[in-house]
Amino acid sequence: MAKKQLLMEHLGKLILELGLKAGDRLPAERTLAEMLEVSRNTLRGILHTLEARGLVKIRPGSGCFLRTRITSSYGNPLDVHRPPEKVIADQLEAAYLVLPRVAAIAAQRISERQIDELQRCSVDLSRSIFQEHSEKVWNESLTFFHLVAAATGNDFLVRAVEQICSSDMAPYDHFFALERKDREAVFADHVKLLNALRARDEDWAGQIAEQYILRLCTILESGPDGALSDLMYRTLSDRRELESGRNG
Repeated sequence: MAKKQLLMEHLGKLILELGLKAGDRLPAERTLAEMLEVSRNTLRGILHTLEARGLVKIRPGSGCFLRTRITSSYGNPLDVHRPPEKVIADQLEAAYLVLPRVAAIAAQRISERQIDELQRCSVDLSRSIFQEHSEKVWNESLTFFHLVAAATGNDFLVRAVEQICSSDMAPYDHFFALERKDREAVFADHVKLLNALRARDEDWAGQIAEQYILRLCTILESGPDGALSDLMYRTLSDRRELESGRNG
């Protein structure tokens, strides 16, 4: 395990041992550095990481304060190092719960300039697919959904989408192992969402975003990292049963 992760775990256990609650001040920087047996610069780096995750608030001249109660989940009080399968499953579940609503709100509020930006992003995504560069495909997809979130005009929704997409989306690791028709279907979802936003059709935008996430879940399920949450597993199963009933 990386040194920073070990220090995070040590700090989390220390917070639990001290019985600190939301709003409580952590020990002074010098004291905390001595307790963790690290330099003050190393400690500051850790605290800034925790602040970026919303777990603490650093107030210059006053100290560092907990913003939320710390619990011992996943064997790590600060929940910094989780099993990759858990991260992927949580990421897709959160995307399924959040992105369709974000897309629907964006359809209400998106400007012509933002539609033009999404159009350019779709062109760049198409080029990345043609170049068969999986990392670029993911980066352009991330940019696409960041622009969709920005169209809501709500900074908290933008941050939520950024947080959901903060880890590489595992299905894109297998993107070019897919059959061509499946790759085209993923790209087509971006185009359909763009068209729904251009039409300012909230229901359509939400449905396409939901379809997109379920498609990624299907891709992940068929790959070597096939970890899905119970919610997503049930949702896929229900969709398949429904489609089977229609075809039957």
